[in-house]
Amino acid sequence: MLNNLKLVLVQHKKFLAIFFVVVFLPSIILAFFGIRAIRNERYKLLQQNLEQQKQFVGLVKDGIQSLIEKNSEGLKDLSSRKAILDPDLQGIRNLIFQLRQDGSLLGEVALWNSEDLSWLPSWQYYPPGLNILLVPEEWKQWQPMVERAERAEFRRRNFSEAVSLYTRILDKAVNNQVKAWILSRIARCQVKQKSSKEALIIYRSIVSDFPDLQTESGRPLELASRLEMLEAFRLDKDHESFYQESLDTFRMLEQNVWSLDGDQINFYTNMLEGMIDETVSESASDDVPDGYDSAVDDIRDAIDKKLEIWRTAEAVRHTILPDVREKAGNPDSSGYQVQKNAFEFEDSDILVLTIVLNAEKSGRHREFLGSFLRTSDLSGSIDDIIQQNRSLKGPSGERTTSVVLRSTLSDCIVFGEADAALGNLIITDFFPDNFPPWRMELYQTGDGESGLALHKNIFFWTILALLMIVVFGSGLIIRTIVHEVNLLNLKSEFIASVSHEFKTPLTSMGAVLERLIGDEVKDPQKTKEYYRILSHDSDKLKRLVKNVLDFTKIEEGKREYKKTSIDIIQLVRQEVGSFHEENRMSGFRVEIKTDDEVPAVFADEEAIRQALHNVLDNAAKFSGPEKDIEVKVHRIKNGVEISVQDKGIGIPENEQKRIFEKFYRGKQASAASPTGTGLGLTLVKHIMDAHDGDVIIKSQPGKGTCVSLIFPIAKGG
Repeated sequence: MLNNLKLVLVQHKKFLAIFFVVVFLPSIILAFFGIRAIRNERYKLLQQNLEQQKQFVGLVKDGIQSLIEKNSEGLKDLSSRKAILDPDLQGIRNLIFQLRQDGSLLGEVALWNSEDLSWLPSWQYYPPGLNILLVPEEWKQWQPMVERAERAEFRRRNFSEAVSLYTRILDKAVNNQVKAWILSRIARCQVKQKSSKEALIIYRSIVSDFPDLQTESGRPLELASRLEMLEAFRLDKDHESFYQESLDTFRMLEQNVWSLDGDQINFYTNMLEGMIDETVSESASDDVPDGYDSAVDDIRDAIDKKLEIWRTAEAVRHTILPDVREKAGNPDSSGYQVQKNAFEFEDSDILVLTIVLNAEKSGRHREFLGSFLRTSDLSGSIDDIIQQNRSLKGPSGERTTSVVLRSTLSDCIVFGEADAALGNLIITDFFPDNFPPWRMELYQTGDGESGLALHKNIFFWTILALLMIVVFGSGLIIRTIVHEVNLLNLKSEFIASVSHEFKTPLTSMGAVLERLIGDEVKDPQKTKEYYRILSHDSDKLKRLVKNVLDFTKIEEGKREYKKTSIDIIQLVRQEVGSFHEENRMSGFRVEIKTDDEVPAVFADEEAIRQALHNVLDNAAKFSGPEKDIEVKVHRIKNGVEISVQDKGIGIPENEQKRIFEKFYRGKQASAASPTGTGLGLTLVKHIMDAHDGDVIIKSQPGKGTCVSLIFPIAKGG
């Protein structure tokens, strides 16, 4: 096979050289320069994209700085308003609400006085400590009788006497504070007497008539009365009223109508929740109104958010204000400018903007106005800035980039996605003066080459086309070479087989002739037998030569056929008889079966004989131990079928499609019979095609083969 490959390469060397010089080598050179052009173009586009991404980062950074600067200007503007300088508490609250609505202020606004008390106008109606408890002079006058009533209430537990003494004071009291305190004491005694209904009437009157007063301990009187009412409802088993009143009280606590500080709200919230839990556990599940638990949870969530704001304000007061106060007291300070500070609190960065209120105009000293922003307060605005600049900056504006803001205080992400989903870090930038204290990071997702897809590059398609041409051409050449090598191998096998086919009868004829010429055969019968052998071998050689010559004519397209009307049954009988005579010594038994009426066929008699003989010859070669061959001739729908059935080795299914190829011999066929040219069935196929007929092979390995020759019926048949 290696020699045949060398021979084929030598035969096609000119064609291979032309293909290499004209197609292969230019394609490789063009592909090389095309790849360099793609790399250069991609580098330029990457640089251009990187510049656009830097501009994008700069615009986002400027947008965030502008956002904070706008907040600073809004705070500075607020500090100069008349409501701040007077001060007008309601006016301050209205101003802050207005500035937050138009976006001039973000986050929470707080005021700190010289005692460091924090006032959050967004959820405290007035500053803590503003309502200082003043004990009325009238209360001091009634103190002896109050003490007598308290001894009756607490020591002797004579509640009726205590109520009588408290009532005498109430009838003569003038001051509202005194009246409210006495009414609260009377209601308390009635609760202890199990007179819950009378106590509830008094508590309701306190709530409606004295909502702004305080208890003797400085607590909001309305809140204390509402809590006592709830306790009375519990004792009276009036669960329906308890649930309604507890929700109202809880909502008022969330709205902070009493201007409590965070610690107070937390204290009363826990107290109210404890009362609710005890009542729910005591009452049947059907008594709890639908949606009550979810309403309580929603109010508690709202309170928790406000408590978070309060804790942040307190953290600012303890962490930031000392430095702000020190700078404000420094004679070298730059006056009343907004100071910017930041610190980490509860896993979040807090940005604090503070300004000293003008003491010359307000008449106050060391008072500060401030705004503190958590990252959650800014995330929506930052996202708007990023989206706005994405639409302006081309490739960097596509969804192939992700922006992350990372705290320089804690190294935690304050805005953006988690690291695992980001991609490659391509740009890092910081804010001036480290405010905000964030590091801005730009990550490239996907393939990192947005806008640089290969399918958009003309060089890519050119190279791809060249490579396809090279691959296609190389494939054709390899296929041709493999075909030529296989053909040479088949021809080599054919020559060897033909040589063997010629050698066998020639050797036999030579031996017979030698004996006849030497006059060694005296018996006339023996002489006749020798002549018959010479005739048989001569016919065999003639058929072999004819097959080769006919194949040559077929290859050259010169094979001609003379078609006439033929009695096909007679032809088959004659050819089977001739075959039987030739193979008489081999012991073959050939049985012929025919239909009664078989029409004539229009065919070349010599060609049909040749085809039938080749089929019978194959049946004899591959019959094996069983020498029976059955030949049938019968009419089918549109023609005449001659079938030859043997009981030989059969043909494997994977070889049945190739048995009509020239020179092809299957593995089992080659093993069963070393003789053969591989042209027999090729000639049969060509003869049947020339007669508009067909050859059908049905075979099973080990069970035999049936070859059917189908001829069209002659006109008039």
